[in-house]
Amino acid sequence: MSIPDRRETTRMTYGVPFVDAREHYRRLKPEVDVALTDTLARGDLVARQQLRDFERHLADYVGVEFAVGVSSGYHALHLSMVAAGIGPGDEVITAGHTFLATVSAIVHAGATPVLVDVAEDFDMDPGAVDAAVTPRTRAIIPVHLNGRVCDMARIGAIADRHGLLVIEDAAQALGATFDGRMAGSLGAAGCFSFYPFKSLGCFGDGGAVTTSDPAMAKALTRLRYNGEDRETGEYHYHGYTALLDNIQAAVLDVKLRHFPRWVLHRRAMAERYHRLLADVDGIRPPMFTDPTSG
Repeated sequence: MSIPDRRETTRMTYGVPFVDAREHYRRLKPEVDVALTDTLARGDLVARQQLRDFERHLADYVGVEFAVGVSSGYHALHLSMVAAGIGPGDEVITAGHTFLATVSAIVHAGATPVLVDVAEDFDMDPGAVDAAVTPRTRAIIPVHLNGRVCDMARIGAIADRHGLLVIEDAAQALGATFDGRMAGSLGAAGCFSFYPFKSLGCFGDGGAVTTSDPAMAKALTRLRYNGEDRETGEYHYHGYTALLDNIQAAVLDVKLRHFPRWVLHRRAMAERYHRLLADVDGIRPPMFTDPTSG
């Protein structure tokens, strides 16, 4: 039995690149080159000052006490659950409309994913979340899709009522707000991706967890580096190799200085598309009308 050759399937072409990495680098070249040269000249490659600087600046931007740089958005989700003690026998509710990594992180933590539907804004439906809670439910992972924050007031109320953790999948929502608060500051932990196609992307892959819980931050900093406390040299448990390296941290720190301006530009472009497409038959633009979210 032969396997059909699917290589001839039609591929979508874009008149405008989704991300032009070369042009993006060209515009930031003077600043990025200085940051890279300084990092390499100092030999600062792993867990050095550039990482600490970026973590502090990211925490300040999101409005939390701590940010912990990790090697991807997936690791941000996975390590957050491990740090919170989520594992076998636990259920974690998340949106069915999400990237595979959200569900993979739950599975690799040993827990059972429970998928719920999304509402008309393509974000998690709080009513579906409430109906999915069981005695085994331990956490909720709302996925803030396309820069739009989930209804965290309703989701937070459900979590409080049942004693559940909220871990935000904010991979697509850095800079977005709900009721005046940044995505990543609305739960026990906020998980971000710095994959190059994200609004804040590095030169490879990277991620971060934001939190105001000192115990969560401490556990994450140990888990990402083989379970070692870098300040004391003690090993506390079996961890992972999932550290955001200094090169990527240095690049991200440069970009973060420009990021608030980029967010304003993206919002202006989104409003323009929304306005111009609003009356086109067969097209329903995404919802951007909720004043609590941006």
